[in-house]
Amino acid sequence: MLGRYVLKEVLVPYLVGVLLFVALLTFDLLSSLSGVLLSRGAGVEAIAKLILYRLPWTLSLALPLGLVFAILVGLARLIRQSELKAAYAAGVPPWALLKPLALLALLVSLFNLLNLAELRPRALEAYDQHLARLLYGEGGLSGVLRKQLYAAEGLGVYYAEEVRPEVGQNRLYGIRVVDERGRIYSAQEGVWDKEGWHFRGYVLEGGKPKPFAGTLPFPAQFRPKESLGSRDPYDSTTLRELWERSRVEPSARFALYRRLSDALGGFFLGLVAAALGLSFREAAWAFLSIVLLIFGYYVLWTLSAQLARYDVNPLLAFLPNAFFATLGLYLTWRLR
Repeated sequence: MLGRYVLKEVLVPYLVGVLLFVALLTFDLLSSLSGVLLSRGAGVEAIAKLILYRLPWTLSLALPLGLVFAILVGLARLIRQSELKAAYAAGVPPWALLKPLALLALLVSLFNLLNLAELRPRALEAYDQHLARLLYGEGGLSGVLRKQLYAAEGLGVYYAEEVRPEVGQNRLYGIRVVDERGRIYSAQEGVWDKEGWHFRGYVLEGGKPKPFAGTLPFPAQFRPKESLGSRDPYDSTTLRELWERSRVEPSARFALYRRLSDALGGFFLGLVAAALGLSFREAAWAFLSIVLLIFGYYVLWTLSAQLARYDVNPLLAFLPNAFFATLGLYLTWRLR
């Protein structure tokens, strides 16, 4: 019963917090695109579509941030009215109040995982197409990627000057491949499908170039694409496709781990917020903790991204979660 009461105190602020962050992020989107929208004469329908397609991306941030806001605001009210103090005096252990809040954080993380895995990438792709039509007309973007390098484990290094996505395959231009035996392949153009890279060109083996026509195996098939809706070029790629790309693109491995880390982040943020809120005796500390937790997570999140730029271990994508998981376990232990 007491756990339900605590959840009731948190759910209303959670709805308010999510709506608040959605409004702030949507306003930021519209302000950043205001010049484009005005110059293109975009109507209400076009702007509404941009907001709708962007909504899963917005929710991926608003859901965990709103959870921190809700838990600490809800617990601050209980602290201010001495309800927590009365519960502890009646022999209710803090752990009994922590469990429902941790369960709520877990449910939020699981929903956000679904959002990050499927909903957000597909919505961002639709957002990209809609924004491209506003920027470039009905022709939109060509989808051509340039200077693409893939390191397929056990197969060597694959490079293409251009990759042009087509129906059922990708067209390759300026092909260079170094296989696991050191042989160097080159060709003007070729095709990439589910079997591998097909091309006619030359292979340098034993210091002598020889004609080559055939297929080099490639362990993944995906449609290379960039994203206008995010600075992360992998944001419009679903989790399954991202896993495929991570097998051949070193930079995609960090993006994969970051995607999983972002989904788990809501749980660890919620756990730390709940453990902190239940340990406070003054409501003011709860409000201060909202800012400190969000800012601290953002600093570690940004730091891990900067380290990724210098090819440090991609597992550092989990750095914010590792820190907050450790902090959460310590605070939970203190509540015993």
